Amino acid sequence: MGSLNLVVPLVMWGREAPTHDISCVLLTQDVQTIITGSRDGQICVWDFEPPKLKLTPRCLLVGHTASITCLAPGGDARGTSFLVSSSENGEMCTWDLRDGRCVEVLRSANIHSSMKAYQMLNVENIRLFCVGNYPEILVYDPHTLDILFSLATRIHPDWISALHILRPPRRNDEVVLGVTTGGWVKVWTVSEREVRPREPIFEHESKMIRSLNALCLVCCSYNQRTVLIVSQDDWQIYDAGDFSQLCKVLVPPGERWMGGDFLSADRVLVWNDMGRGYIYKLPTNCIVESRVFHNKQAENDNPVKYGVVQPSTEEKLVNAPAWQFLTIPVNNGAEKLLLRGDCEGQVMLWRLADVSDNQLMQIKQVQPFKALIFTPTLNCSMMKAWAAMTPPPIGVLDQLEGEKHPPRITASLFLPLQGRLACGRDDGSIILVPATETIMLHLLHGKHHHYHNWAQPMVLRGHQGRVNCLLYPHGESPRYDMSHLVSGGIDFSINVWDMYTGNLVHRFVVQAGQILQLLVPPPTCMPRIQNCICSVSEDHSVALLSIKERKLVLLASKHLYPVSTVKWRPEHDFLIVATQDGSVYVWQMETGHLDRVLQGVTAEEVLGACDEHLASTGAGGSGSGGSDAGLANPAVHLFRGLRHRNLAAIRHAAQRGIQQVLGEQNNHQDIHDSSKMRTCPLMIQGLRTNKQDANSHVLFFDIEALIVQLLSDEYTLMSPGTLEANDLIMSSQYHRMNVLTHPASPEAAKKIAGLLSRVKESAESVQNLIQNKVEQSGFRPTTLSSSKDGTGSGRVQIPRHFDVTAQTLQIGQMLMSLLHSWGLDPSLDQTCEHTLGLLRPRVPVSYGLISKSGYMSLLMPTWHPVREDDMPAINLPPDLAAELPPEMVTLEHRTQVFTGRGHWEVSPALTTHHLLALVSVANTLQDMNAATLIPEEERRRKIHIQSSKSNQNSVSNHEDEFSKQQSVIKQGWSTLTALHTVLLPDCVVASGATKYQPPMVEILARRWQDRCQEVREAAQALLKTELTRMGPEGRQKLVEMWSPHLPTHTEPLPTGPTPYTNHEPPSTPRPDQPSSKSTAGNSPVHTATNGGNAVSGNSGTNNERPMEPHPHLDEDHYDEEMDGETCRELVAQSEGRKKQATAIILLGVIGAYHGQDSAEGFGLGNLAMQTSKALAYLVLAPGSPKLPAHTPLRRAAIDLIGRGFPVWEPYLDVAKILLALLDLSAETDRLAPSMKYGLPLIPEADSCRTASNALTLIAEAKPPAFITTMAREVARFNALQQNAQSLQLNIHNTVLHRAKTEILRVMEYLIVHKRCHIMDLMVEVMDIVLHCVDPGHLKSRGLNEVFPSICGFPQVSHCPHTRRIATGAKNGSIAMYELRASKCQMIPAHGAAVTALSFSPDGKYLASYSMGENRLSFWQTSSGMFGLGASQTKCTKTFSTVPVPDIVRMNPQRLPKLVWISNKTVVHMMADGTEHRFNA
Repeated sequence: MGSLNLVVPLVMWGREAPTHDISCVLLTQDVQTIITGSRDGQICVWDFEPPKLKLTPRCLLVGHTASITCLAPGGDARGTSFLVSSSENGEMCTWDLRDGRCVEVLRSANIHSSMKAYQMLNVENIRLFCVGNYPEILVYDPHTLDILFSLATRIHPDWISALHILRPPRRNDEVVLGVTTGGWVKVWTVSEREVRPREPIFEHESKMIRSLNALCLVCCSYNQRTVLIVSQDDWQIYDAGDFSQLCKVLVPPGERWMGGDFLSADRVLVWNDMGRGYIYKLPTNCIVESRVFHNKQAENDNPVKYGVVQPSTEEKLVNAPAWQFLTIPVNNGAEKLLLRGDCEGQVMLWRLADVSDNQLMQIKQVQPFKALIFTPTLNCSMMKAWAAMTPPPIGVLDQLEGEKHPPRITASLFLPLQGRLACGRDDGSIILVPATETIMLHLLHGKHHHYHNWAQPMVLRGHQGRVNCLLYPHGESPRYDMSHLVSGGIDFSINVWDMYTGNLVHRFVVQAGQILQLLVPPPTCMPRIQNCICSVSEDHSVALLSIKERKLVLLASKHLYPVSTVKWRPEHDFLIVATQDGSVYVWQMETGHLDRVLQGVTAEEVLGACDEHLASTGAGGSGSGGSDAGLANPAVHLFRGLRHRNLAAIRHAAQRGIQQVLGEQNNHQDIHDSSKMRTCPLMIQGLRTNKQDANSHVLFFDIEALIVQLLSDEYTLMSPGTLEANDLIMSSQYHRMNVLTHPASPEAAKKIAGLLSRVKESAESVQNLIQNKVEQSGFRPTTLSSSKDGTGSGRVQIPRHFDVTAQTLQIGQMLMSLLHSWGLDPSLDQTCEHTLGLLRPRVPVSYGLISKSGYMSLLMPTWHPVREDDMPAINLPPDLAAELPPEMVTLEHRTQVFTGRGHWEVSPALTTHHLLALVSVANTLQDMNAATLIPEEERRRKIHIQSSKSNQNSVSNHEDEFSKQQSVIKQGWSTLTALHTVLLPDCVVASGATKYQPPMVEILARRWQDRCQEVREAAQALLKTELTRMGPEGRQKLVEMWSPHLPTHTEPLPTGPTPYTNHEPPSTPRPDQPSSKSTAGNSPVHTATNGGNAVSGNSGTNNERPMEPHPHLDEDHYDEEMDGETCRELVAQSEGRKKQATAIILLGVIGAYHGQDSAEGFGLGNLAMQTSKALAYLVLAPGSPKLPAHTPLRRAAIDLIGRGFPVWEPYLDVAKILLALLDLSAETDRLAPSMKYGLPLIPEADSCRTASNALTLIAEAKPPAFITTMAREVARFNALQQNAQSLQLNIHNTVLHRAKTEILRVMEYLIVHKRCHIMDLMVEVMDIVLHCVDPGHLKSRGLNEVFPSICGFPQVSHCPHTRRIATGAKNGSIAMYELRASKCQMIPAHGAAVTALSFSPDGKYLASYSMGENRLSFWQTSSGMFGLGASQTKCTKTFSTVPVPDIVRMNPQRLPKLVWISNKTVVHMMADGTEHRFNA
């Protein structure tokens, strides 16, 4: 699963514990956590309670692909502890121990054998000193995994096999001791202030000793004088002063030493590979306090082995165990602990008591001498933890009756199209079960437990022995039969099944070994190969089997070693097989001949070439529908294909060209982001820690896919009118505005209609022609959405896909039921069960977290976030508690505590993801006209929607009943959302929780402009609530933490679009002349829709500037698959950009919602200026490869500038920002539905919609700033228009011309909602409106018909006869607009604001009235002789009027009006009904 999406994983572990072959072990210094790494690559985190000696497996960390070689603590930060792990293939990871999230990954060529964590003097964070298969000691930062410095050797450089770090007394630096594999001891002196990046520190001393391949080097912490060095064959004590050997002990026969440590100054503990440890008393010459220290060892003074550390029972271990010795300071001294993990998964702990000298003397006196036996204080394993659970953890097939010891599940495959799960077992049977029904049966209470046919399995029997692998070919490519399921077994056979009938269609037995893997060839192979499947066998052979012909096509069987990978080169008809010895075999698929065998560098290059080819042509996939976003221009593929004579590339390019030609004939561009349209909301993946294990199953709930399925099903039922009525689209409003901004001539309309009909006919003929050609050439184009319903350009296309309504509802029901906090609000719980359709959980669910690089942490069923001591009393009805067995009562109690409070006490990351999922899906169901998760109710609701669509006029009692029910459901979802958004922390604490984990603000900030609208809104609501809950102190800490990451833009900001830049016309490229502007990174749609985009203008120069924020904002996104430390700079830059992006959004949100409070730090100016500069940079910067034109980060900046405009305004160039937003939203009428529309949009449409919304927010927050800025730009535009010809400027491509529709929409919004601000700026408003409205509309119709909202102001009057508009200004002037001549004349009329204006019916007179000076004037316009010369407007009469009471002056709705009752008489009408007549 990709980590870019919001995914909620949970695990069904099954009845058998996973295998855990421990290779290394670590007990943390606080003695609360034990971590074990396994040879299979997993890491298990255990909770340890020392007082009870209780060890509980908490979570499994999955991600490493090889055996874990060493573990080290990564220090504490931000309230949590970290762990660093390293594997034998060079992978290093840093994990958050609280929830197991992977926070950093490094893949390098350096393979570490040992890592020591050490806190250096005057350094805040700990450092990791690592040794391994490289000739130096590397020192890492555990949080970033950057190499800080290295310790190198000048004399005899060699691999360092062991090291020890110590700080001598009265010294301010560290001493590092290391011993090489060749037996050279090296000493380095390290001080943090002397460290210089990229400069190695060389050793100060070195000496040859007699110890090869040392495994362990320890300096005695009691005296820092004696040193223990352990190698496989012996252990030795050296004097640290001159490294002279003091004593040596050989290993007992048949054993190997593995390590050791000092128990005290004169006692040593050494352990071996057989699982035992020995305690020795050192001879006198090794004890610093003795007189004979450093002398030669006396003959009778040998080390005395007086103690044996061993398990309670004798055991034989296949692999050597892992050990750790730890001294824990306690009140009265120190606790000495020895920890061991073995290949059986057992963790043993010994508490080693001190043996005094007197006791030792007594032991020696007993004859025969017998050493003390130390038995383990604690012995635990996963198997024991599993066995202690009653009932056992749930598995997928637990519902199968009559199987006391069911066969193990050895292979699993989820079939999303059928909603079924196929499980192969080790008895040869394959079980097919309905996936959602099975999971609901195990996880949720409900009626389904009483249905006898619920989750009925189908059993396929045909294999003799274990089923190794399953394949559903149709799921990989639609060219295969939908009913076929393929299985491979240990019995050498490959079976093809009919899934619907359960019959065995065919059985292949062509290979002489068990089948290990089944694959599907790529779609670009030859037709015969396309009907084949590929199988890999244990006999080192690869077979191509034709399902259609039911015969063997190719058997590649000359490989000497096991097969590691199978790759394809379809254009050359090659099958390429790589084996484990590094050889590559190239087979011809058609003839079956072995073409060549390659080795070494050539073999690697051939495999690499296959990967490159897959990357270039793999985008074509299986030919299924989807958007062309992100694919290069087809011409590029075509030319590349011709150059290489590559027929597959030419064919692919031809198909792509056809798609584009057909797409251009579409009247409606599909604005949906189709990458999610075919994704199943639930994926089930088998999980095995070891090949011998039974499969556990991880369920991945893809939240975005679930929302898309729910909404697309909903929108499909709606007509365009219903969509418009629900505010999902705004077609009619934009259509009306669009009509006003374009010429209105009947002749032109006829011409356009004729042209459109001709275009449509030619488009249909072109389409038919192309389709015929395509069919002749033997391949089909993908289905394209075409608009034949004739519903007009306002219709939003809903993507149609397979019918998954019932399955989607079940998935939604499962997810919401499991995530909801049951027990916090009993009345809401009742509503959830009876109205909303949620079901109560049966068991505490084992959740997971997906983090960086797709690494996962999976919680164990054995662990509960609330410890037994903190558990509240059992809250079950007494009669129910009496009926149930005790273990079921305990399980129900644990489930109640987990779902109510424990769920939110695990970790902040888990809380964040689960709250986002819960709130976004609840909002979706609420927005879906109040949908419920009860299947019968939902069917009824959809039938009602369809019936109301057909009978829109019939309203009945049934309608009222339905509306009441919908309001109840809507209220239910609203209450559930409020509980989890606002009330959750208080409710969880009230239920007894002591450690509620709040959501992580940085994750929410990165989701501020998520691709999915519902997730976006959920993240915004949760972040705003969390910031409010923090209070000023918490927000101040956040600001202090993140403000250092803000970029500092010292150079001038990019200029952005000016209204006078000559942009490219926004036209789509013709099919015969492909656009050369759409580069490989941008889709052709980008060129078509945003040819004149603000952010892709030629503004700004390529100056050196600070790091640009990274476009990807997802919390766990990890693009770079980095190898080696040389690429760490790129990773660091990427991390830096990610932090910059988070800082910009987080501070933008705090500023927008809390910035006007001076206590927040924004009132001081510097922080607000920095944040506003960063936001403005993102809005104005031109598109570049590092910062593409349409990214979530840019959208967030656009959105936050709109939300916090009053805070940012003093530091912004408002004109540039408004023009950039207008440029982005110029195509809103064509691209973007409303903000309520939930389906993911293409990036251009999403940016367009966000910019349009930001404009509305800016206009609403600061109407005067918006109006005056726009009026100034309109004046500059008009001045430019007069000189456009001389300047050779195409005025139609400027922003102000293209965005007329959007400007007019915002102006209408302001006129309706901000009336008082409009009255103060009437002249500027009229300038803007007349700029947008085409003059042709005012030739035959009055202003009250064309733009009625502005005629509601008494200061505006339009005379259709003389084609003049008069507008009164606040300064007492009158603006007279001559529409014929496109001129405006300002007439000084009154000494105070003009209150009302009105033209006489014949247009000869204009009456004006000013309430401020109580005067009414008549004006007459005279033109020159024969209409020549300038017209003049003169005042003919002036009258005094009755003063208006102050209470009326304060109310804009009660202002006096002027009404003409004849051509010469006007009535001065007061709000209270009194009238005064005046004659002109």
